[in-house]
Amino acid sequence: MMKIPRFDSAFVREWEQQYYRCEESHADEREYHELIKATQEDIARTGTISKDMLRRILKWKDRRERVERKVIWERYEIIYEPRFRLIIGESVPDHHKMLVLIWSETELRDKLPVGAGLLDSVRGKAHGFGIPVASTVLHFIYPDTFPIIDIRTAEALYLFDQLGSTDRSKHSVYTQFCSKLLETATKTGHSLHTIDRALFAFHEQLLQLAMYEECKQWGFELGYSGQGIGKGLPLDAPRKFRQMIISRIKEAARNKTQFDSPSEFTPSERIIPM
Repeated sequence: MMKIPRFDSAFVREWEQQYYRCEESHADEREYHELIKATQEDIARTGTISKDMLRRILKWKDRRERVERKVIWERYEIIYEPRFRLIIGESVPDHHKMLVLIWSETELRDKLPVGAGLLDSVRGKAHGFGIPVASTVLHFIYPDTFPIIDIRTAEALYLFDQLGSTDRSKHSVYTQFCSKLLETATKTGHSLHTIDRALFAFHEQLLQLAMYEECKQWGFELGYSGQGIGKGLPLDAPRKFRQMIISRIKEAARNKTQFDSPSEFTPSERIIPM
């Protein structure tokens, strides 16, 4: 049975060091700091994020998550270039910057209390920028203000009862996620990036395997996919299923008991898609 650690400064120190167990993590860390510097230089030179810099950021995110992302780049200059200029300027407060990247033109004009004329250059819907990607770009622009949300960090915080849901598509979930990580950074003195590495390592090296073992106890057939990293439950398994697994782990840890197979799933549903 998995023992759930306390999410505090000691946790961050321990698991941030675990992040460096493989050489690939060292290379990832070097590239991260190079991108932070390059992004700031790009903004100082152009007042926005160039297409090449956006490509570099998304490639870094893809390698970290072991996925391939398809972006229709022709939409970038029409939609995102003015949106980046808007959030980098001083006219939009921090709590609205995410919305500028993910909301359609109509939503922005109807709901954001910004001055007349500020949205004149924003056109169309925000194709392809979900909250996980938007949070990544925002982090490289504002590394001390916007943490990156991904499946591993969200599920780890959910395990620690710091997040009410693992649904990364909801702005309300990111708002809570952002608040918790900023609060932790303030209390512990650790940077958002350090906390991110600790959560990522904890999930990859412990929580993912605990989820795998929990599934085996119930007799689920575990498939593998391109997003599965080694032994474990595929990262692209249905989100609600994964969240349910973590909820069972939390309950088992609290009650120090093992659960029977959940009756709400029929035999045909006891297969995780490959």
